[in-house]
Amino acid sequence: MKPIRLILSAFGPYAQETTVDFTSFGEMGIFLIAGDTGAGKTTIFDAISFALYGEASGGRERRGSKSFRSDYADPRAETYVELTYTHRGETWRIRRSPEYQRPKLHGDGWTRQAATAVLWNLDTGDVTEGLQSVNDKVTGMLGLTQDQFTQTVMIAQGDFLKILNATSDARKALFQKLFHTSVYADLQRKLQEMNAACGREKDDLDRRILSAARQIRPEEDSPERELLLQYREDVKYADLLTESLERLIASESQAGEKARLERERAEEEENRLIAAIEQGKAVNQDMAAREKAERDLQALADMQDRMEAAAQKLKLGRKAEMLSLQEAQIAGQKEAVDRQEKECRAAEAARTEAEGALPAALAKKEEADRYAPAALVLLQEARVWSDCIPLIRELKEKREKLEKQKARTAALLQESAQADAAYTAAKDGYYRSQAGLLALELRDQQPCPVCGSLHHPCPAELTDHAVTREAMEQADKKHRQAADALHRVEAERTELQAAADAAEKRLRETQIGEGETEESVQRRIREKKEQAEKLQKAAADAEQVLKRLQIRAAENRAAEEKGRAHLQELKRREEEMRAAFQRDLAGAGFEDARAYSLARLTGPEMNRMEREQREYGENRKSAEDRLAGLRDKLQGKEKADVDAMEQVLLASRQVKKAQGEAEAAVLQRLALHRSALQEIRDARQAQKRRSAHWAVVRDLYTCCAGIPDGTDRVRLTFEAYVQQYYFKQVISAANKRLTVLTEGQFILRCKETARDRMHQSGLDLDVLDRSTGQWRDVSTLSGGESFLASLALALGLSDVVQSQSGTVRMDAMFIDEGFGTLDENALRNALRTLMQLADGKRLIGVISHVHDLEDRIENQIVVTKGPRGAQLTIRGSDMA
Repeated sequence: MKPIRLILSAFGPYAQETTVDFTSFGEMGIFLIAGDTGAGKTTIFDAISFALYGEASGGRERRGSKSFRSDYADPRAETYVELTYTHRGETWRIRRSPEYQRPKLHGDGWTRQAATAVLWNLDTGDVTEGLQSVNDKVTGMLGLTQDQFTQTVMIAQGDFLKILNATSDARKALFQKLFHTSVYADLQRKLQEMNAACGREKDDLDRRILSAARQIRPEEDSPERELLLQYREDVKYADLLTESLERLIASESQAGEKARLERERAEEEENRLIAAIEQGKAVNQDMAAREKAERDLQALADMQDRMEAAAQKLKLGRKAEMLSLQEAQIAGQKEAVDRQEKECRAAEAARTEAEGALPAALAKKEEADRYAPAALVLLQEARVWSDCIPLIRELKEKREKLEKQKARTAALLQESAQADAAYTAAKDGYYRSQAGLLALELRDQQPCPVCGSLHHPCPAELTDHAVTREAMEQADKKHRQAADALHRVEAERTELQAAADAAEKRLRETQIGEGETEESVQRRIREKKEQAEKLQKAAADAEQVLKRLQIRAAENRAAEEKGRAHLQELKRREEEMRAAFQRDLAGAGFEDARAYSLARLTGPEMNRMEREQREYGENRKSAEDRLAGLRDKLQGKEKADVDAMEQVLLASRQVKKAQGEAEAAVLQRLALHRSALQEIRDARQAQKRRSAHWAVVRDLYTCCAGIPDGTDRVRLTFEAYVQQYYFKQVISAANKRLTVLTEGQFILRCKETARDRMHQSGLDLDVLDRSTGQWRDVSTLSGGESFLASLALALGLSDVVQSQSGTVRMDAMFIDEGFGTLDENALRNALRTLMQLADGKRLIGVISHVHDLEDRIENQIVVTKGPRGAQLTIRGSDMA
């Protein structure tokens, strides 16, 4: 980062907008900021640091950003800092404002102006806004935090000792950013995580072994009990525990097999007793069933006489049922005779009624027939008028055209009159203008067409109203055209009038008046047709009524004759059915109708009696068959004592239960011990398989973390080792500067041991004082000696960082005070070193009260303090 231009507005003691143009110093890269104490010299460094990081050059401990608002500025002046700089070939501009109080834009009072920050890339046009976004962008771009910036680029007033006396931890944070050694710290953290994971993995496996071991429950009389209880309490006995557990499992397996055989024998005895009990129960049930079957068969035998009487009654009821069907048929035939007699009477009445209405219907038809010719006349008149409808439309159209022709004729008459008048006026004007027209054509020495004279001393003059022959001919043409148009229109009107007269004559012949319209004629046509239709409909209706009466009378006569013949047939069949019923009654064995009536049963009664007869027979046969089967099945068998047998079964089940519980207990312990054995074996195999990996990870971690292995060697992490490598390069580069600055009196070196046993070693400093030949801590140097050592260390750090070609480039350095502690010789050496360092490529700014520097550094920013704030003047070697 190399500044180009700095603008301060209402910032610190600078009330007005103040610009610092660093390019005015030309190729000489070193410049001095001089002025009285409190004038505002350090504020220039503060402004650069604030622009980049939002903090002063000495950090927020020395001055907070909220105090940057100038007390000299106008209340409405904006407070901001704008820095333009180059970095790695690109030009950037950053503008930042602190938080401060300003007057309200509207009304009275004050309001808070929030802090802002904007960063522009002037080459690409990219813009970054927002405090955090700009801070992140600047830190990533420069590769330095604000604290690291103050230790390498901008060394604030009183901060030189911080560089020299910084702790290893502070230098570690700085070197980690400058030399990208965080990768080694990441490696150390990764190894630490891996080592912790390995420890957790080993602990998990140990817990698995102990958890499985605690599941081992040997019997009191087991020979392995004492060893197992001893081995299961410590992981180191896992292999011995496995061997003892295997012997226990073998012993428990044998015990389990013995318990299984005893349980199976008890189950076989139980099954035998269950079968015997079930067989005894079956025999007892069959004997009880035989006794019940004998009782059921005897009860059925006692019902036989009653069932035979019921069968005889059912037989007579069935015969009576057959006769009742004939009786029902006779009753139905009697109803048919009655219905037919009623129908005959109805047909006779309908015939009489129809024959009585025939004379009136015939008279009405004859009357309607007399009006039929009148209907034809009405229809003929309607057809004639219908034919006249187009003629009415034509007449209406002709009349409309005649009206239009009249209007057109009137217009043409007016046009013709105007054209005639225009032609007459043109003709008169033309004749009056002939002398003037002839005079226009006269020429000297040419004869006059009227008098023949060759001289024309006083020719006639053509007036403004003169008419030419062409104008007269044009008027004549318009006059003839208007007359022709009027003639054509008159001819068309005459033709239209003749056609209209002819149409009116034809309409009068059909009795259609002059005022009739198409609508009125249509209405008259509809009236004629409606009258004719009424007459025709009356005649048709009368004829239809007469025909229907004639047909109905004929139909009723035929129906009456047919019905009386059918009635005689129905009566004959009724007599035959009554005679057949008397014959069948005697044939069925009934003495008379009373006996027949007593024997009649209802359908449900006969169905019930038939069902009882069928069920009785089936039950009698089923009882006989069941009794015979049971007698055969129980031949030679006796009744069993089931209660005694069940008592024996109960005792056998108790024995089986005890055997089963003993087997289950053995199997449960065996399953538990086998599971524990498998878990211990798996965990031990995993431990043996992973132990080499654990050892490698642990060794790598203790090495990278610098953890002592029991010796007194220096505590040095892997990252500190790498940083020590760079630190030694920095010290080497610093010693080159320090040798010049102190004329070889002091040399720096990296301290081999830490300041105490609680801190990391590797980045502490010792100094060799050649005047005494002793190494001592850098904190023992005097003020001037410390400034020179700090300056050399800062310059050495800058050299090494630059040579690493990383992201950090130190194209500028700013030093605030410290030169007042130097003697003349040291001051000269320090100034020569800074000028060599600048070499026209690097910008180095120095703040000092030492007047000798004002004489030796030509490029200067002179700050003066006045009643209205600070002002500055730039003096450069290239300025006039």
